[in-house]
Parts: sequence; structure tokens; C-alpha cells
Amino acid sequence: MYLTESNFGGPETDDLGISILRFMRQPGAMQTAQDTVLAWLNPQSRRRLKRRWKCRLKRRARRRSKHGHNSCVPDEDEYPISTEPPFIETNREYVYEIDLDRKIFHIDGIPFFTLECLPNGDVFLRYVCKDYYRNIACAPGCPPEHVYKRPASPVIKSSLFATYYSSVCTGAYVTLNDLLAISDVLSRGEHVRVSLLETLIGQCMCMESGVNERRTVVPIIYQFGLVSNNDQLTDQEWLTACSMANLAFIPQMFDDPSWFIHPELSRKEFTWVREDTVVHIATHLDDERCLLASISRLIHEISEQKDNPGDYFGVAFFIFHCAIVKVVKDTHATTFSHTGALQFLPSFFADSPSTPGITVLARLGYRVDPILFARVIGIYSRHVETLDDWHDHPTVLLMEDENPPPMNGVLPPEIWQEVALYLPLRDLLSFGMVSQLCRDVASMILRYPHIRGYRLIAVSKKHQKYLLDPYHSACFIFSCCTRRQHSCYCDGWFGTLEG
Repeated sequence: MYLTESNFGGPETDDLGISILRFMRQPGAMQTAQDTVLAWLNPQSRRRLKRRWKCRLKRRARRRSKHGHNSCVPDEDEYPISTEPPFIETNREYVYEIDLDRKIFHIDGIPFFTLECLPNGDVFLRYVCKDYYRNIACAPGCPPEHVYKRPASPVIKSSLFATYYSSVCTGAYVTLNDLLAISDVLSRGEHVRVSLLETLIGQCMCMESGVNERRTVVPIIYQFGLVSNNDQLTDQEWLTACSMANLAFIPQMFDDPSWFIHPELSRKEFTWVREDTVVHIATHLDDERCLLASISRLIHEISEQKDNPGDYFGVAFFIFHCAIVKVVKDTHATTFSHTGALQFLPSFFADSPSTPGITVLARLGYRVDPILFARVIGIYSRHVETLDDWHDHPTVLLMEDENPPPMNGVLPPEIWQEVALYLPLRDLLSFGMVSQLCRDVASMILRYPHIRGYRLIAVSKKHQKYLLDPYHSACFIFSCCTRRQHSCYCDGWFGTLEG
């Protein structure tokens, strides 16, 4: 239940947060607050409280009128008790929330202090600051005894490790380079994908100008730190986490929604984001038992769902951490190897957008996808819906299996790739329908992100002055290629860079 106490302007709002702190610091304050909420739930006392509520509204209106303020108080028929958290659209500087269940003092939906050890009024405002993403936050210098406490990791049953210990492990806590047998140096394409994912995640973390702070993703991010296990995740929280992970694996087409329609996610224990990759949302991956239990679930899911020999990947994901497991199935045995828990979300006070988890997911999503071309066609909603619909489009040259165009074998794939780099997206998709060779070439180009008609092919080293602006906005500068090559600026609020 939620009990709302509002002050709407005028002298009576002065030091509201400090007055609440003083009240909550008194002995027995939490019990008094709980009794007040319970009184509103009692039918007999509720009538008495409603009469008092109406009288308070009238007195408040008279005080506001006396000080020359317009009446701006809730309707007297709207009582402060509700089963849903209130959304307060006001110009108030702060909205305070007392969480009696978790014993946490919130400001604007962000958890700050533990109710069991609140700071005194003299230093209260000193601990309220803005992070590098422009969100309200608890200052890093706040003493640990005042900061809210996160719940302990859940108890994991030993039976959940059965698949992990019954399978053949070829490497535990290995690096992604060893897992994928790739270089530790990012290729140009990987660099683009990593930088773009850093930008997208940073944008999720930033406070947008003119948007109520409680309407951003930030309060949801903080809520992840308050859950004890997977079952406590709300649908909205699950969708937020799965969407962040899915950004690395969806076809990198970010354009007008009327052009590309990505499939909606539905809550389930395992989400297959590619034919060979499955995501599992799990909490407390920084705890070893939780990590191994999640990896065990992923191994079991892959073994149950995939019969064909090959390499398959599982992603244990929580917005704070992620881990990758590789399952190799052949005709004789199934083996696996996995990374440790890697930090995914940057700190709100970080001066760099890079984290090991973001890099790992971006590189994993950049791997060659044999059906990428078909996936792009599947989400392309401009006049066509499937590969078969391209047969009816007059601008498309279709491949006939019995009579392929003779020019396919004249030029090597490298030349076709250079040609394809200069094709607009629509023409590139048409090009991919000419032959299997052209489709393979188009698939390689489609691994690059496409944003608003631009193809991001590299992270530029020029124009470094744009990385330092007075608003601490950091932008990645990409070299783009359409019919001609030029630079494109993608803004991502990830922190301050001072120099």
C-alpha cells in the first residue's frame, strides 16, 4: 500500500526532506508510519482520517491564498492511500519515498538511505547530487552506514548444479577470446558494434531534458539492486533487462519504426535471440553459486532444444553482470566452457562507457549469422514482409536456380563487397536476391549497423574536440558510407570527460 503526503508550494514546503528525516530518526518512527498506513486500511478509522484529510486540504488552500499562491492542491475526493505507486507530475524539486518494507529512503524513485541509519539534517543535502548522467544520485562520499543495503544472494539448491557437474567442462572462467578463438584486438566491425552498444546503453542511463525522472529507465535500473531472486522481477524489469541484452543480437537496423519492426519480447525463462544463442535473465551473477546455477540451466536448455552438432552459446544476463557459456555438441559428446561474471552496466559515476560485459556481448553478436539476410527481410516492413514477397517487387532481380546470372562468377567476393558498401539499404537487399554469392556479400555488409539510412563502418579518430563539450555529452563519431563517405555523430550520455 502507498500513502502519499504532498506539499504544493508556499512556505510550508521549506525543508520538507529535512522534516521527514527528523521524524524518521525518532525512536519508533517506522512503527508509527506503519500504524498510519494500517489505519487507512481499517474501515472505521478510514472515515475519521478522510475527514481530517479534507480539513487539511482546506487549511492548505487558505495558507496558499494568504501568501498569494494559486490553489494547487489535490481534489478532496482523492485520498492519499492507494494500491499502486503514485506518479507525481509536479515541478517539485524532490519527491521523497519511505519504503517501510525494505526500510529504504528514496528520492525521486532512487534508493538513497537505510531507514535504520539516516543522516542528520545538517548533512542531508550534501549527500544529494547529480551523477555523470545527470540523474539525481547519492553522493559517492556518503558514509556506508547511511547507504541502503542490498539484499543478500538467494539460497541455491545443490540440485541446480546437476547439469553443470555431469557435463564435460573444457574451461571455466575463460576469456571470450579463448571461448570464441578470436584475437583480443577488436576488428573494425567489432569496434563499431561495441561503440554503438556502449552508446545505446549510455542513452538508457541518462536523464533526458524535460522528462520527469521517474519516467526514465533509471529508477528501474536501481530496482534491480533491490530484488532477492528471479521471481521478484516484475514484467517491466524483465523486459528492460532482456531488451538490453537483445540489443547486441538483433539485426542492427535502427530506422523509422514504419520501416523496421523488430519482434516483441515475451517473458519466458529462456529467450532464443539467434538460432545458436539463448539468453537467460538471472540475478546475482556476481555470486558464484548463482552464476554456476544459471550456466547449468543454459547448458540444459541448449541440450534439450538443439539436436544438431555445432557450437551454441548461452548468455546469463543481469544488467549489472553477464556471463557466456559455449556448448559444443557433436555426435559423440557434449562439452562446455564459460566465462566468469563480467560487469555490464557502467557505474553512474564512470568516466568511460566501456565495460567487459558490453564488449563481450557486442563481439558475440557480431559473429557471422548464416540467416542474417533472412532476418533483416523478416523485420523490413516497407512494402514486403518475407523473402517470397520480393518476387512481386519490380525492382528486384531474382535468382533462378537453374539459370543464375553469368556475371556472378566473374568478380571475386571482395570486389562485390566493395561495390555493395556503396549501395543504399534498399538496393543492398535487392542485391542480395541476385544469387547466393550476392546474398553472402550482403549479409557481411548487414553486420554493420544501419541508422537512419547511414551505414556505420568505422569509429572515426577525427574530430576529437566533440568528445569534450560543456555539457559533458560524449559522442561517438562514426564514418558512414552510403553513396559517399562522410562522418556521422551519435550522441551517448555516458559521463564526463574533462581535460
